Amino acid sequence: MTHNHSATSAYHNASQTVSSLRAVVMLYDGMIQSVGKAKTALEEQRIEDRFNETQKACRILLALQANLDFERGGDTAVMLDRFYHTIFRDLQGINLRNSPALCDDVITALKEVRRSWGELAERDDRGDLVVAAATPAYGGEPARDPARDEDHGGAPDVSGLELSV
Repeated sequence: MTHNHSATSAYHNASQTVSSLRAVVMLYDGMIQSVGKAKTALEEQRIEDRFNETQKACRILLALQANLDFERGGDTAVMLDRFYHTIFRDLQGINLRNSPALCDDVITALKEVRRSWGELAERDDRGDLVVAAATPAYGGEPARDPARDEDHGGAPDVSGLELSV
């Protein structure tokens, strides 16, 4: 079983036991935790552990990216795809530059988007959203802050999205 396949399987399994939005939030939590562990390993000069943690975050990221629905997601899916490409590049940069500051930047960007997914998940828990059964479908146009567009691909704000079947 390949690492990317196992990450995709983890996403699929999580979406069977929790809502697809909660699964996304949990995966973001996993990425944030892995990058935090990578930073600690970097500071302690545990290079192999740093590498393993950034690769774990990459596998989660690639699973999320693989589940984007470009047909229904439109501009939002494209924006998330750009964001994921930027974060993937930055995760590789952590390994190349041994940069604790880059770890902090990645964590900050992931937390911003995670917060938006968390808000959507809370709305879903209250029954305020209609969500596709297996994977998130993105629709609508998120609020954009042009000042953030150059930092981590604009860290898309998904909180204003309406999800539909």
